[in-house]
Amino acid sequence: MSARRLVLLALLIVAMWLALFGDKTPSESATGEVVEAAAPAGGRPATEPSSPPAREIRPAAAASGSGNRPAEVEVAALIPRDELIPEAGEGQEHPDLFPALSWTPPPPKPPPPAKPPPPMAPPVPFAFVGKKLEGGQWEVYLARGEQLLIVREGMKLDGIYQVKNISPPTLTLVYLPLKQSQTISIGGAQ
Repeated sequence: MSARRLVLLALLIVAMWLALFGDKTPSESATGEVVEAAAPAGGRPATEPSSPPAREIRPAAAASGSGNRPAEVEVAALIPRDELIPEAGEGQEHPDLFPALSWTPPPPKPPPPAKPPPPMAPPVPFAFVGKKLEGGQWEVYLARGEQLLIVREGMKLDGIYQVKNISPPTLTLVYLPLKQSQTISIGGAQ
């Protein structure tokens, strides 16, 4: 065996002997002293009742303080988890921490409903057949289906239409329920 291997073997044996038979008590200068934490000045307990008391490890040199008086240790109070992380909503067991997001713009608002058009008179049911100037006043011949009507200014037709004006080239009728004027072309004055 080489000298190098002999030295390594000897060191291994010494390390095993120290591990098995060495002094297992810690020395005061190398380890710290365990100190129980006191309640903070606010009167609130430092921990919850179900958890073990808070402990702080401080070096042995600091534990002795000045002379034989132990040094005072100040420990911050623990805050309960419910105060640190409040519930997101009432009755919600697990709040949605990562809700779905969409980058598409919202759809445009629909236009307000259009006002319905005002009521309109129905198309004129009369057709122009002819006209005649009689005693300085025009007479107009109108047909509705197979019926022939002779109309003059101011006459009512079926209680729905009234002849307002006859002045060629137009005849003006008024649709009485809506009071809307309608015209019929009757040609020139000849």
